[in-house]
Amino acid sequence: HRSCQRQRRQRRHQKMTTTTSAMYHEEYAPPWRPLLVLVFPILPIFWTYRVTITETKLTFGYSHAYSEIERTDILSVETVDHVNGLADWGGWGIRYNLKWEMGYIAKNGSAVRMEVKQGDDYDDVVDGNNTKIYVFNCDEAARVCSI
Repeated sequence: HRSCQRQRRQRRHQKMTTTTSAMYHEEYAPPWRPLLVLVFPILPIFWTYRVTITETKLTFGYSHAYSEIERTDILSVETVDHVNGLADWGGWGIRYNLKWEMGYIAKNGSAVRMEVKQGDDYDDVVDGNNTKIYVFNCDEAARVCSI
């Protein structure tokens, strides 16, 4: 019992130390997490949603399914006032919309739309310009865009 408590304290401390070097960090359980009990094997993948910005990287997504972007690869960002997971993306989680934008949709609400340059192995479906569009939820979209 005491070893479990010690491990929890160590994980909390580790989480706090990694968070303190971040310029921005938010983390929460997706509101639809209880529904994942019905498909138990994927529950750990979507357990927590987070957005973290450091000096060099932007990371967003779920516990074991996330994207990590070098900040130097970001071409443009803009705020999206309201994303409706069901109407705009056909649901919540990791989704593609009809424009082939990749969405990390954790909840309805504000989001960031970001264009990122990709390596030579990626060829954009629409215009062949080696970019990819991500849309991801965050509570402070304007702040994230300004960092």
